[in-house]
Parts: sequence; C-alpha cells; structure tokens
Amino acid sequence: MKVRKYIIVDVIEPDIKELESKLHKFTLLEFAGVCSTLEETVEMLATEAIDLIFLETRLANECGLTLLKSGINLPPVIVISSRPEDALACYEIGIPVDFLLKPFSFERLLRALNRALSIQFKSNSLVSIDSIFLKTGRKLQRFNYQTIDYIESYGIYSKVYMTDGSSIVNERVVTLAKLLPSQFFMRVHKSFILNIRKITSFDRSNLCIGSTKIPIGVSYRPKLEGLLNLLDVKEN
Repeated sequence: MKVRKYIIVDVIEPDIKELESKLHKFTLLEFAGVCSTLEETVEMLATEAIDLIFLETRLANECGLTLLKSGINLPPVIVISSRPEDALACYEIGIPVDFLLKPFSFERLLRALNRALSIQFKSNSLVSIDSIFLKTGRKLQRFNYQTIDYIESYGIYSKVYMTDGSSIVNERVVTLAKLLPSQFFMRVHKSFILNIRKITSFDRSNLCIGSTKIPIGVSYRPKLEGLLNLLDVKEN
C-alpha cells in the first residue's frame, strides 16, 4: 500500500510531540514536517506531495480554519482543537473529514485516520497522449505538451509558460510533476518543471530554454547526472 505523507499545523510543542508519537505507530504514514503558520503550510503544499493535514484551529496570531476557507485544493484535513465550539465551525465549512477534541484517545485517532485515508485526493486535470487539460480559474484549458516550455510554482498554483504566452493553473507543481509524461517533462527544482525537449543550453547550475535560465535544485542533480557529466567530457 502507498505510504501517505502528513504534516502537522500547530504551535503547541507538547501537543505536536504527542500526536507525532501516536502517528509514528502507523508504518504507512510518513511525517513530512510541522508548520507553525498558514503561510508555511501553503508553501509546503506548493512544493511537497502532502496526503494528509492535521490542523490545529488556534495558531499564534491566526485561525487555522482560515486555510479551509481559502479555496485551495486540499488533501484530507483532520482538525484538532481544545475548543468544542470549533466543531460547529468545521461542520459549517464542510471540508474537514473529522474533528478531534483534545485530549483524544488513540482509538479516536484511529477512527479519524480510517476516514481520512479512505478519501481520494482529486486532481483538477484530464491527461491525454499529447495534451493535458488543467483548471484555470473555473474552466478547463487544454495545453499541448509541445507548446509548453516550462512550469513555475506560483504560490498555491502554477504558472505555465508557453511559446505564445503564459497561464496560471490551479494545480501545484508537485501535482503536475506526477501528471505530466516523463518523456517530455522533468522536475529540476522544487519550483520548476521544464520540457526537456526545449532545452537549448545548460551548465552546472542552470538549464536554459532560449534566454530563460531554470536553476537546478541540489536534490534534483542526481536525475541530471548523465547530462551534467557531458560537461566533464568536454573539459577533458
């Protein structure tokens, strides 16, 4: 079965450690990190493939429930709170898959997990052999692979750069990296995917499409090892 990556959005250290300790018992769950603000949460969602969110309602200077009202395409969310009245707010929003009132038992957490992991995280896209339909605003737009130069992370969205312009789509870069065919596209940085057939030049730090430089992320260099080794051949 697939291992699910989760994040904890909270600021109370003892509560974070207690929850992480309980979740550590599940071999199919992988801890991806803690976010103490909604800004950090959005950034994490934009760059990492997160399958589950544990969201505390009371953060330092903001309400965690604001994330649920943002319109972002979220993975399953389990809301955690010490305030019973927050349960009603969650019910009215309708997005959380469960609400856990602190303190909660391991058995109650297990029920919430079973409910959350039974939900399939849906993508706003349709993939075909030579193109992909992506949601831009409220409509689906067709993008031919051969016209896409590269894709850049744009907050919780992505910006698709083409030969004739650009469009902002509702999917995150991390999601697009999974959807787009690998024979055309490669993620070379946490914020960039490029069409490998459009590369016009490269060095050890950047891949170029015309005059546009795309940085190579440190963690993505192993995927480009064969290409970068050509520089050593030329130098020798």
